[in-house]
Amino acid sequence: MGKRWGLRSKLWLECEGNPVMGEGRMKMLQSIDRNGSIKLAAHETGISYRRMRGAIREMERAIGFPLVRTQRGGGGGGGAGLTPAAHALMEAFEKLSAGFQRNADARFDDMLDFFYPPNGNFCHSVAEGDDAP
Repeated sequence: MGKRWGLRSKLWLECEGNPVMGEGRMKMLQSIDRNGSIKLAAHETGISYRRMRGAIREMERAIGFPLVRTQRGGGGGGGAGLTPAAHALMEAFEKLSAGFQRNADARFDDMLDFFYPPNGNFCHSVAEGDDAP
């Protein structure tokens, strides 16, 4: 068989042109939720603490409400947790992402004849300047 085709896409949410949620920010919030700490989440995800704090501020500024609550250290130590709004945003994004990917995959499947023509020479035909099937 010829070359293997696949479809990849990226989805993110914006509010008035400002990015709010995408795959990376979703992983960041999930890690904060799992670890109870921005510092531990930064370590787990490989994102610098400063960059993570900046992303949180950007998200919160764009949507106008807090997503992460922090508690300063002390005798019991500090920590961080997600607000109910953050959990709702994550759930909505997960549903949207899953639906988006299913739709994209279905559209791609509908076009497989274009990518895998009966003669099997799509890439060769295009490279040679012939008409695409």
